[in-house]
Amino acid sequence: MTTYSVNVFRSCRWPGAITAQRGNKYTSIYVGYGIKKGDTCFNPTVPPLDWNDPTDQKEQPEPTPLEEPAPVEEKDSDNEEGEENE
Repeated sequence: MTTYSVNVFRSCRWPGAITAQRGNKYTSIYVGYGIKKGDTCFNPTVPPLDWNDPTDQKEQPEPTPLEEPAPVEEKDSDNEEGEENE
């Protein structure tokens, strides 16, 4: 007697695990994430949609220049005040 019936088993604990059997031959396949059904440890969240690009830093002087920078001349604030009051 020849039979062509196939038994298919699906795991209730591991979604994606399937075993098919016909006669004395069988095969199993698993396609899933490796998470048991009912586990609450995997809760993916949606990342925020408003990611802002970081702001560029302003230019800074060389921390160890090869040559000494030229001194910057500052205005004499005492003379300017005296001229404005006259």
